[in-house]
Amino acid sequence: MRVENISRKIRRRFYYSVPEAGRKIGLGRSQSYRAAELGQIPAERDGKFLLVPRRPWDREVKRLLRGNTQRGAAKPGGEAAAKVGAI
Repeated sequence: MRVENISRKIRRRFYYSVPEAGRKIGLGRSQSYRAAELGQIPAERDGKFLLVPRRPWDREVKRLLRGNTQRGAAKPGGEAAAKVGAI
């Protein structure tokens, strides 16, 4: 098996593409890349690829969907809700 095939499998298993990560929160392709550029989606560059680590992003999405904006409980409709809507 060639090295690039192994790395492709690792990328698919441990990372989302930026559009895949954005789709989890209802963003389109362009909006997803813009959110990554602004740091709202935590993306890492691997050569020509811009990747979003799966586990941290899944935790963040779960937290956002629950309505918690920080480690503790947050007020619904507060500042964080406005930030999520601004993406």
